Amino acid sequence: MSPTKDGKTRPLQRHSSGCLVNTKMTSLDHSGCSIGECIDPAVSLENQFWYHGAISRTDAESLLRLCKEASYLVRNSETSKNDYSLSLKSSQGFMHMKLSRTKENKYILGQNSCPFDSVPEIIHFYSSRKLPIKGAEHMSLLYPVAIRTL
Repeated sequence: MSPTKDGKTRPLQRHSSGCLVNTKMTSLDHSGCSIGECIDPAVSLENQFWYHGAISRTDAESLLRLCKEASYLVRNSETSKNDYSLSLKSSQGFMHMKLSRTKENKYILGQNSCPFDSVPEIIHFYSSRKLPIKGAEHMSLLYPVAIRTL
């Protein structure tokens, strides 16, 4: 289940690409929501359906393997305790980008993004804009991969 803006839950469905997605994002053309609309930057990171917590890089790749290009998830960084990683499927394979906390307690994506107040704000911003990452300049974050609950 995925929380909505009014606090209710909405079931997740399996997309034709094999990924679990929010029911508002069941089609490839994002019918039911505009790009970026399905990401609510006001919801805390821990409550975002695409935040997977402490999974490994290998586990992230396993989840993304069956997904289409521009699918992504956020997880805890394996190398930096206070940072996160954005794992993304591109046409060239998998990319893992660091979401780092600055001294001013803001977050940046890689080294070339402007600072944001939260990780959900970064994801929301780049769901409708091209990524500032070499090798992914043509991509936006289009298909969030939902955490799988057993």
